[in-house]
Amino acid sequence: MGLGLALNPVIAVKGFVTERLALSEQMDLKEAIRSSYLAQGLSEPQLESLYALAEWRSFKEGEEILRQFDESRDLMILAKGVAHILTVVGEPIGLIKPGMPMGEISFLDGKSRSGTVVAIEDCDVVVFSAEPLMALLVASPEMSARCLRNISRVLCARLRTANQNLAALMALDESEAGVPRW
Repeated sequence: MGLGLALNPVIAVKGFVTERLALSEQMDLKEAIRSSYLAQGLSEPQLESLYALAEWRSFKEGEEILRQFDESRDLMILAKGVAHILTVVGEPIGLIKPGMPMGEISFLDGKSRSGTVVAIEDCDVVVFSAEPLMALLVASPEMSARCLRNISRVLCARLRTANQNLAALMALDESEAGVPRW
């Protein structure tokens, strides 16, 4: 549901029935996008293009926001609340805070979800359906370059953290075994 559609009283989107966004929620949606990683460096007209594609969804504590292996490619931004990224066995391996992306890997590579994300408190999420967002980015090379650079920075930061965590685990394993693995 884009903001243009928000004027309808009730809208069905991909099996969801959502009520029209109240003016305060429209303002929250715009602020969530404007202050997110995705919007860094975008002009006002480019931001307006993103607002028009955005949908607002709410999740209760304990509810899955994303499920590993799901085929959805939608890109999401956590607007309010906190969520955990979980392993296949349900162990938390990462924390998502407001302004952070979810679903960016599937959005970029077109494959199924790489992880599960669960709300650890009530959360509000900005959702960009994959196809309209990709069409917007294809139509605007400058906007595409900025958005993809912003997503790349997030992915690089996550990869660095994962590498540091892996190195720490390997060092712990070596110290317990008393022999280096290398």
